[in-house]
Amino acid sequence: MKSSFQTILIIIFIVGFVAAIAIFSGLFSSSSSKTTSTTPTGNVVVWGILPAETMQSYVDNFNSQNYGYTLSYSYHAPANFYQDLIVSLANGKSPDLVITSSEAISQIANKLYTIPFAAYTERTFRDTNVDGAQMFLSKTGVTALPLLVDPLVVYYNKDILAAKNFVAPPKTWKDLQASVPLFTKRTSQGKLTQSTIAMGEWDNILHARDILSALFLQTGNSIVGYDATTGANQVTLANGTGTATVSDNPGNELPAVQALTFYTSFSDPTSSAYSWNNSLPESLQNFLAGKSVFYIGRASELFTIQAQNPNLNFDVTQLFQAQNATRPITFGSFVAVGIMKGAPNMTAAYAAATQMTSSAGVDDISKRFSLPPARRDLLQVAQSSPYVSVFFQAALSAFSWPDPNPTSTNTIFHDMINNVNSNTTDVQTAIFNATQSLQSTTH
Repeated sequence: MKSSFQTILIIIFIVGFVAAIAIFSGLFSSSSSKTTSTTPTGNVVVWGILPAETMQSYVDNFNSQNYGYTLSYSYHAPANFYQDLIVSLANGKSPDLVITSSEAISQIANKLYTIPFAAYTERTFRDTNVDGAQMFLSKTGVTALPLLVDPLVVYYNKDILAAKNFVAPPKTWKDLQASVPLFTKRTSQGKLTQSTIAMGEWDNILHARDILSALFLQTGNSIVGYDATTGANQVTLANGTGTATVSDNPGNELPAVQALTFYTSFSDPTSSAYSWNNSLPESLQNFLAGKSVFYIGRASELFTIQAQNPNLNFDVTQLFQAQNATRPITFGSFVAVGIMKGAPNMTAAYAAATQMTSSAGVDDISKRFSLPPARRDLLQVAQSSPYVSVFFQAALSAFSWPDPNPTSTNTIFHDMINNVNSNTTDVQTAIFNATQSLQSTTH
């Protein structure tokens, strides 16, 4: 028996859903829908993790277009977003739309309306958005509509590279590993005074989870993958189906074992890759101080780096890649907009999401937040900024994974790294323990 909510939703969509389907199907533009008899009205309440000031300027511009409905935006810090939403829903108050990250989308997937493929075909979604956005596809439709990509890239100190006659930074992990003896400096007592790169630890490395995720993904391990047959997410961390390698002697190791071994080698004093330890400053600060050659960070950190050390002579390049890789892969955090199942203004919410994710809408948001768009057509536009052109290229290679619980995952990844570094467990045991922990969070 259908619930009263489902019955009401069907009635709403008989009246207003047809217009939105036509928009997604390309039968007419969203701007022309303003003049139809099914024009959505009222206010659309949007909750999101995008900074309030910039997003408000977008909302003000959106509302000035006179679509027949308006947006109102409420900012919620990423760390608090899920709990804020749960409390609000428990009190019977739901926003119409939510803008959140790919890391957090799995937590609220059962609270989002899945756009059926009858309204937005899978073929159209794949042709419109970068490959990494396919994590928003389900067995029956689209769970969220991608807006932006914040990919991992490599910032590097041009002066230190030039001093060692490097014309260009390394492109592969193997080449990076080979460069460590050239760049890492230690005192006679073994104290690190210059690091090649911040890897191997957790506590003082920004984006440690993302870097390790990128290594897993590059070896062909999806960490948590979508099972199209069951329509559910399955933990794949301990699977052994990888093809690319990040080490010289992978042997018969599981891809995840190989990746974790490689990652932790950078904090192992007995390894030729030793370049980092927990006594050093936080990874970004060490790079800003000119004490690290490479810093793996997100595209969104460009302005922070420029502002905090205007004299730093740096550039940016793609994330290092695995040996024998068939295509470049980096980790990327996607920002997407989802329609709440309990949206008070469902028809207008659908129309607003359509407009926001149109080519013009995504282009506007992309430029305001200085982040690559998730749409393929916009990534084809030539960029004058040398930094932005790298970010756009990285967006095409960016992938994420459906994290069942970001807070729990941070703890799992923390324990996985620290247990190996402290010799509490071997690498394979750490991987299997992490797999079991991830499995417990998906149920």
